[in-house]
Amino acid sequence: MRVLVTGWFSFDEVIATIGDELGADVVVGWLTEMGIEHDVAWAPYLGRGPNWRDLTPADYTHLVFVSGPLMDMPLVRELTSAFAGAQRIAVNVSAVPDDARPLFHQVWERDAPGVSRPDLAIAATTPDVPVVAVAFAPAQEEYGTRSQADAVRAAIEGWLGARAIPWFELDMDLFDKPYERFPAQVEALVRRADVVVSMRLHGLVLALAHGVPVIACDAIAGGAKVSAQAAALGWPVVLRAGEIDPVTLDAALEHALSGTLSDELAEARRRGAAGNEQAREWFTRQLTGG
Repeated sequence: MRVLVTGWFSFDEVIATIGDELGADVVVGWLTEMGIEHDVAWAPYLGRGPNWRDLTPADYTHLVFVSGPLMDMPLVRELTSAFAGAQRIAVNVSAVPDDARPLFHQVWERDAPGVSRPDLAIAATTPDVPVVAVAFAPAQEEYGTRSQADAVRAAIEGWLGARAIPWFELDMDLFDKPYERFPAQVEALVRRADVVVSMRLHGLVLALAHGVPVIACDAIAGGAKVSAQAAALGWPVVLRAGEIDPVTLDAALEHALSGTLSDELAEARRRGAAGNEQAREWFTRQLTGG
């Protein structure tokens, strides 16, 4: 017995969903527990495994189609026709309309007329990984040709994608058409991140204010306000334009997540409070002449 696991993730012609893959993960887990040999067919654009069109159908006793809508459409018909000699099973599918049912020997519907069952993804588990918040900065005209913002952003985005790091953007602008953005919104997101990667001064400051380790990325050749602010707050994890690449970002992320920076986080807040007090005293003197 050998099973080929397929789904919408097996086709180059469509973009599958995360739920489709999680459903397949559950089925693969079942097959592994039963000691049944199996392969998963992946769309070539994903590059994770064999393309079903390149396989020999006679090598498989069973074809399993996992998750998503099940319809009699050219892609599904091509797949089932290619594996006409296999037992064909559809599991965790939405059988609405009902026209694809004859293409399979057995169907386990998650939903169909009169049927409602839990989706397999409810039982899926994946390893916990750190979540990164990223504050990008545009090219800042005051620095002229020293600004390497586009190159730094490209390096960070490439690293995030290549490492499959879960991340979200911290947009620091006060207006996101058609709505305003408020500091509390950004700060709430900062607090929920495990690490902040920031090309912006205030991304650095807000991360440290909330005790979140930050990888400060100064996009200005020779260093500018991001590096200066990190120095003022005593924060050591700083990368400068020209040295920001996957290797240095990997090392910085490992350092940020090492759990060894609690003293530096506390020191940054202490310096911040002391600096605010000095600024307040100066401001008071300007108003009172004292």
